[in-house]
Amino acid sequence: MDLRSLRYFCAAAEAGSLTAAAERCHVAQPSISNAVAQLEQEFALRLFGRSKKGVTLTPEGEAFYQEAARLLGSAGEMEQRFKRVERPRLPVGIDSSLASRDSGYLLQLTAGRLQDYRLHVRTQPTQTADLWLLSERQVPDGYHFIALLEQEYRLLLPRGWSLNQPLELEQAIRYPWIDRLDCELRAAFLERLPDLAEHASIQVDTEDLALSLVQHRQGATVMAVSDDIDLLSPTVDSHSLKGLVPETLRHRHLGLACRAELKDSVMAAFG
Repeated sequence: MDLRSLRYFCAAAEAGSLTAAAERCHVAQPSISNAVAQLEQEFALRLFGRSKKGVTLTPEGEAFYQEAARLLGSAGEMEQRFKRVERPRLPVGIDSSLASRDSGYLLQLTAGRLQDYRLHVRTQPTQTADLWLLSERQVPDGYHFIALLEQEYRLLLPRGWSLNQPLELEQAIRYPWIDRLDCELRAAFLERLPDLAEHASIQVDTEDLALSLVQHRQGATVMAVSDDIDLLSPTVDSHSLKGLVPETLRHRHLGLACRAELKDSVMAAFG
């Protein structure tokens, strides 16, 4: 007796047909017949009654099936608990300009959906990555993008710094400006306010540093943020840029970019 023979027997019992059992187990029909015959010979039992419609369990076959199903269930549990499965390695790159809170959120989603892989994560990896966590506008050629998070670009000021309403971008020059060299909208702002970069008192290249500087009342900046910005940064006021920049630029999509050859398996994992 072996587990494979028991699996074939249980498949026949559940399908009520040796042919259907063979299809379920992806084997030829004689493999099912031989497995059943060996079990009947080994245990001196008649497990099935046979007819033109298929097979049905005999009373002793029913009892044998219950024990076989229990044994297979226990074997499956042991395999899951103790068998080490070597998961394929999947290099993942994180764009270094992303805020750490966004990178962490995207990586949590990705790791949860791609549990069959062993993720090897690096910021700005030196070798080609199979996956990237980044903005849709930064997707390299040959990669497919899956959006996981939508954000809105907003003007960020230390809480209590006043602005006239309706908001005009020119008001930003009233305060120390934090020029974000990594910002996707930087060119659009400089086109609208050519003196903005020259007016900047601080230049940075990461979202984390820019947000920290606003929190510590060192200046104002523009950043793509999620809906929970007021909860995450109670010392910061955010103002909508609606009507001040083109709608196509006012929002940002963050997500996962995968190499073309991984597209089908990754999209299937994300549903």
